[in-house]
Amino acid sequence: MNTRKPYNGTRRNLLIAMDVGTTYSGVSYCLLDPGFVPEIQTVTRFPAREHVGGDAKIPSIIYYGQDGSVKAVGAEATQEGILEKAEDKDWVLAKW
Repeated sequence: MNTRKPYNGTRRNLLIAMDVGTTYSGVSYCLLDPGFVPEIQTVTRFPAREHVGGDAKIPSIIYYGQDGSVKAVGAEATQEGILEKAEDKDWVLAKW
């Protein structure tokens, strides 16, 4: 039995939730439409993991350049050759 009630707002909204964990992170979202019961959707596809089905989490790691720009996130940061590239370009690894 569904105990969720219809959204009683007056306009459509997008709700995004991020669970940043020490090892893996996940994302869910919900479109809130007035008069409809919200349905939570889980993001299951991420960059560098397009062909991995059903995995709703990615590694909680990010490489930054020396200027603070983001260079590689999540599964992208674990791809073959990234460690060498990060060392060569002097990127900074952020992880828990």
